[in-house]
Amino acid sequence: MSKSWIIAAALLLAGCGSGDPQGARLRVVVAGDDGLARRLAAEATAATLVGRDGNGQIIAGLATSWRFVDDGKSLILRLKPAHWDDGKPLTSKDVVASFDRAEDDPALTAAGLSDKAAALAPIARVVELRLTAASPQLLGWLAEPGLAIERPGHRTLAGYSRHNTKQGIELKRLSDTPSPATIGITSTEPEAAVALFGRGGADVVIGAGLAGLAAARSAARPEALRIDPLWGVYGYLANGLHGPLADSGVRRALAMAIDRPALTAGYGIGAMVPVAGLLPPSLAGNSGANADSGAGDTVAGAGAAGIAAGDAGKNPGAPRAIPGWTALSAEARLAEARRLLTAAGWTPAHPLRLVLLLPPGREHRSIAESVAAGWAPLGVLLSVTQVEADVRDRLVARGAFDLAVSEASIAVPDPLALLTRFRCGTGPWCNRPADAALAAAARAGPAERAAQVARAEALLADGPPLIGLFAPVRWALVGRNVAGWVPNAGASHPLTRLSVGAAPR
Repeated sequence: MSKSWIIAAALLLAGCGSGDPQGARLRVVVAGDDGLARRLAAEATAATLVGRDGNGQIIAGLATSWRFVDDGKSLILRLKPAHWDDGKPLTSKDVVASFDRAEDDPALTAAGLSDKAAALAPIARVVELRLTAASPQLLGWLAEPGLAIERPGHRTLAGYSRHNTKQGIELKRLSDTPSPATIGITSTEPEAAVALFGRGGADVVIGAGLAGLAAARSAARPEALRIDPLWGVYGYLANGLHGPLADSGVRRALAMAIDRPALTAGYGIGAMVPVAGLLPPSLAGNSGANADSGAGDTVAGAGAAGIAAGDAGKNPGAPRAIPGWTALSAEARLAEARRLLTAAGWTPAHPLRLVLLLPPGREHRSIAESVAAGWAPLGVLLSVTQVEADVRDRLVARGAFDLAVSEASIAVPDPLALLTRFRCGTGPWCNRPADAALAAAARAGPAERAAQVARAEALLADGPPLIGLFAPVRWALVGRNVAGWVPNAGASHPLTRLSVGAAPR
C-alpha cells in the first residue's frame, strides 16, 4: 500500500465531511484486511429481522416481536410498520423474496433456512420460518447482514446508506437519530493505523486480525486498548489431500508436538486460551439454545431476551470433544509424535520440510517461530512464505500449500457452523464419517445436538484439517471521545451504536 494512499486516508478521516456538526462524524480505521471494513459497513446498511445491540445481544430489527412454537421448529415474527421509498409498505412477502435471493448465503444454511419453503407469509405483517429441526442459533443468524431484507432498486430500510469513495467507505445517516451523522471507514496496514490513532486522526481503530496487536499495546494509552474474545480458532490449515500432510498420522503428530500454554503465555491475554481441538472452550460442549423458544412472545425493548454473547459455552453438563492425546503428559505426547513421524519416514536425519503461508505481521511470525522451534527436534523443518489474504485463499482453494494460517471466526456462537467449514468439498480435506456426524447434528434436536457435534469434532481431530493453537481475539483502540463501546464475546460493536463527541482535554 502506497504512502500517498495512507496520507489520503488520513486526510479523509481528519476532515469533518460536508459540514457535519462537531462530534457527528465517526472516523474508523480497520487495521489489516479490508474484509472487516466491508462487514462493518454491511452491518450498518443491512435491515434485518433482528439486530444486535452494543452488548452483542439480540434486539428488534424489522421484527418487533417473535416467538418459537412446535418445539422450536417454527418461528413466528411480527413486522413493524415500515415503508419503502416508493411508499409501499414492508410486507412478509418482501421477507420471503429476500430469503429466496439469499439462498447461497452461508447464514441461511447455518440457520437451517436453505429450503425455499422455510419462509412463509401467512398474512401481510407476519412471517413464519419453518425448520425440519430446531436451529439453536436461529436468532443470531437472522441478525447477519447476508439475511438483510431488500427490494432491488429501492432504498434500504436500514438507518444508513453506503457510498464507496477512493479513500474507503462513507456511511450517511438516513434518519434523525442520536447516531453519528456520517461514518467513515478506511483500511490500512496495522502499524500505520496505530500511528494514525496516536496522532488523533481516527476515533476508533479495529484490528482485522492478530497483526498490529504488539504495536497497539506499546504505542497507545493502556485505557484505549480493548480486547474481545472471538468464536473461532487460530491455527494452521493443513493440506490433507496432497503432499506429506495427506497422512493423518503426520498431521496428528504435528498437533501433539506444540506447547500451547507457552505459546500464549507471552501475550498475557486471558481470552487467548490454548486450543488443541477445532472448537474454542467457549463453544466446546455448547449445543446452543434459542432464547425464548417457548410459546410466549419475545418483545424487543427493556428486558428483551435474546442471545447473550457472553453466555456461550455455559453448559458444563454437555459432552466435550477434545483430542484424546491431550490427556497425555508433555513427554508422552512428544514420544508419540516422534513415533508417528518415524512411521511415516520422517526423522531428524531425513527431515520433513514444510512451508507455512503467513499473513503480514510480526505477531504471526513470532508464533510461527515458536511452533517451528518445537517441531525441529522431531525432524520437521518449517519455513514461511508471507502472502496477502486473497493470495492465501486462492492457494488453499487450489490445494497448492502445506500449511496456512487461519484466524477464522464466526459472529454467532454456533459450534456446528464452525465445524461445517471442514466438510468434504470445502477445502483440501475430507472425513466422511465426520460429515455424517455433522449432518446428524443438523437434523438433531437441541438435546441430542451437542453429542453429535462432539462426535464430529472427535472424528475430525483424528487427522485434523486444522492444527489449532489458541482462541483468537480482536483488538481495538477506542478514543476517549467515543461512547458506547462495550466489551463482549464475539466482538460485536455495531458502529451505529456508538456516539462520538469532542475529544476530552
